[in-house]
Amino acid sequence: MIEYIIENNLYFILLIVLIILVVGFIYIKNLNTEKDRKLELIIGITAGVSIIMVMYNLILNTHSNDRVEKNRVTHNTLENIQRNWLSPQIDLSHAYPEGFFLFKSLTPDADHGDFEPAIYDAAKRNQIEITSAIRIFQAMEDFLTRGSNDITGKNIWINNFLMWLQSPILKKNWKALSFNYSKDTRELINRIILESDQLVLIRQEKGKLTINDYDHVSENFNVVFR
Repeated sequence: MIEYIIENNLYFILLIVLIILVVGFIYIKNLNTEKDRKLELIIGITAGVSIIMVMYNLILNTHSNDRVEKNRVTHNTLENIQRNWLSPQIDLSHAYPEGFFLFKSLTPDADHGDFEPAIYDAAKRNQIEITSAIRIFQAMEDFLTRGSNDITGKNIWINNFLMWLQSPILKKNWKALSFNYSKDTRELINRIILESDQLVLIRQEKGKLTINDYDHVSENFNVVFR
């Protein structure tokens, strides 16, 4: 729609420019004055038209840059959601039965029924939980790097992390792996763990958490992006 308006405005601007030129030249031609004065007026009209075209070109370039930036931010957001939110959980669900335990603890608000496996490879489970933890912690570090250009919103990502870090398995691996991450990532995750621990207590009291329980934390949770 915007492109259609701009295209039609371009025709309108060109029409105005053409009218200005034609009327101006006719007026100057019929003007009873010296040739030098007529030449001066023609140059003035041409300069005025050039200014109009330059200004319109600036408007077009500004719109084009805004559209490119909007597309970049949208692409960045979709990539973040796929890589840092969906993929870690989907891959864990595909790693059943060994991935079930971490998956369940990452999503404590979901109903997992009575499907906990009795038979699984303990060594494989351990490896899956460690590699998945590394991936999740990296997602949180990526959030600090790219979060300012993500239209999902800071609060939603913090809600996601608050849910994940209620996981005892994830917190256990954080103690073992935190040295791999930057200081601002450590500070972020440690703060989220403190808030997640409080949510665990609220769940024990109320039986379940609500949207408001999460939003109350995330809306007051300050994040300094890189």
